[in-house]
Amino acid sequence: MKEQLAFIDEFGNFGYNFEKPNVSTHFIVSSILVNRDDISSLEDNIEPIRKKHFQTGEMKSSKIGKNDDRRIRVLKDLSELDFHIFCMVIDKRKLFSKGLTYKKSFYKFLHGLVESKLYKTFPKLKITADEIGSKEFMSGFADYVRRRHIPDLFNYSEFGFVRSRSHLLIQLADLISGTIAKSFDLTTFSKNGSKFLKILKDHIIEIDEWPRDFAPFTYRYDEEPGPEYDPLITQQSINLCKLFIEQHEKEQDPLIIDQLNCIKFLLFHILYINYDQYLSTNELIKNIESTKDVKINQHYFRSQVMAKLRDGGVIIASSPKGYKLPTSKNDLYDFVNQTSQVVKPMLGRLEKCRKQIKLASKNDLDILEKEEFKYLKKFYDS
Repeated sequence: MKEQLAFIDEFGNFGYNFEKPNVSTHFIVSSILVNRDDISSLEDNIEPIRKKHFQTGEMKSSKIGKNDDRRIRVLKDLSELDFHIFCMVIDKRKLFSKGLTYKKSFYKFLHGLVESKLYKTFPKLKITADEIGSKEFMSGFADYVRRRHIPDLFNYSEFGFVRSRSHLLIQLADLISGTIAKSFDLTTFSKNGSKFLKILKDHIIEIDEWPRDFAPFTYRYDEEPGPEYDPLITQQSINLCKLFIEQHEKEQDPLIIDQLNCIKFLLFHILYINYDQYLSTNELIKNIESTKDVKINQHYFRSQVMAKLRDGGVIIASSPKGYKLPTSKNDLYDFVNQTSQVVKPMLGRLEKCRKQIKLASKNDLDILEKEEFKYLKKFYDS
């Protein structure tokens, strides 16, 4: 695994009196993930964008504020660059543990949540944050990481602070964190939140909501679901994804991690981007590769990722357009049609082979007589 650098920024604050205008409904930690070797070229490409949209100032979300058209222009320029985004989004309205009503316990809980997610995926990780940012969360997080990841010959994890004024990737993290908040937090929510996410789609590895809900079609959508949308099919496909994630999320097997990344990206797409759109094989492979040093081919993707997810009970529709979690009967029929186009010709060829051998042997040899093929024999004989 190449050495990864994570540039982190947070949005939100402690507190549960949501009637106050300055108390956030969510706490969001956003990480900009970049290979160490790519840092210089990425900074070189960000600087012209900063100058274009912010002149002599820092590239910060607060400087864009509620000007959604300006934010869209900035995001479109940034979307051409090579970086990845991982976000933890904690909905404070759903935290019912009494212990989390205490500030120290709240931040300690967040430290463990973010650390476990980041270092599970990227064991060799150097984290950098703004030294002028929130001391309550970030300085405590730095201490937490240093205690848990003491650098030695086998562990290269580090945590450092820099001034955002002099570091473009910290500014990028600030911009992304504030933009993600536009889709979740009620104190800054924008009706264009889903448009922002669509622009950033190819860069987002995961938006991990906690506690997990996966309730489909919340206020994030620009449009009402179309007439083909079926809430029962949607909720069932989401529930099965949630079950698979809960059963396997703590596993360290690289193959399982690839499967989890794939299903989380499919979930992200129908929840936040477009419930009716298929994702291509190349899009899904690219998302999986964003957390790996090696490339994967389509055979691996289909046989070890997609097939295993379906074996694990996840319902994934497929068609010539790609893959998606089903949200309508038509999605399911797409899957049946796609499968039928493969299975029916194979069954026909097998039937011809069986008949020809039976004919040549005068019925002495039936290639389906073996116990293992009993189900096929029953199918043909019926």
